[in-house]
Amino acid sequence: LAAASDVFVENFVPGKLAEMGLGYEDIKKIAPHIVYCSITGYGQTGPVVQRGGYDSIAAAVSGLMYITGHEDGEPVRPGVAVTDLATGLYTYGAIMAGLLQRCKTGKGLHIDCNLLSTQVACLTYVAANYLNKIEAKHWGTAHGSIVPYQAFKTKDSYIVVGAGNDHQFVTVCKILNLPEVSKDSRYKTNTLRVQHRKELIDTLSTR
Repeated sequence: LAAASDVFVENFVPGKLAEMGLGYEDIKKIAPHIVYCSITGYGQTGPVVQRGGYDSIAAAVSGLMYITGHEDGEPVRPGVAVTDLATGLYTYGAIMAGLLQRCKTGKGLHIDCNLLSTQVACLTYVAANYLNKIEAKHWGTAHGSIVPYQAFKTKDSYIVVGAGNDHQFVTVCKILNLPEVSKDSRYKTNTLRVQHRKELIDTLSTR
């Protein structure tokens, strides 16, 4: 079957398929062209690779749950299994790249995709900031570096306002009939709005 296949995908803990004679090195002998993809919780090497992979655990260990939730609340699990879904997308991209490489070299390869690495990559600037000693926090529906950019409660439901630049902020103030707010020196730029987040959000919330 392997000799007639292009891709082999498995999600056993590392070493299990090798015990059964179905590891990458085993399949490679029969099908050197195979694009062999292993999906695990924590990769192929390291002290915790034998642990099973679960979306919620990877979301917690990676920091996703730590940065999700209300500012004054506990960490929150996202409403859907985003770590599982993202890992599937990364796996798809890696396999497509592997097939492209095989077209050029005629050789297959072993791809290592795992929940933890995928979710850390998905943290984008939050992970980069952490490496620069800037620890993330809960923002609820808000954005750490753009203000206003969050949900506001209205009389009958919620709305989300996203003012990504100064012009949009002026427009928001105009719609809310708060032109004086856009002219306030504390809110002239996004950097200033971030510094005065609480006062600005309190003012906008009155509308």
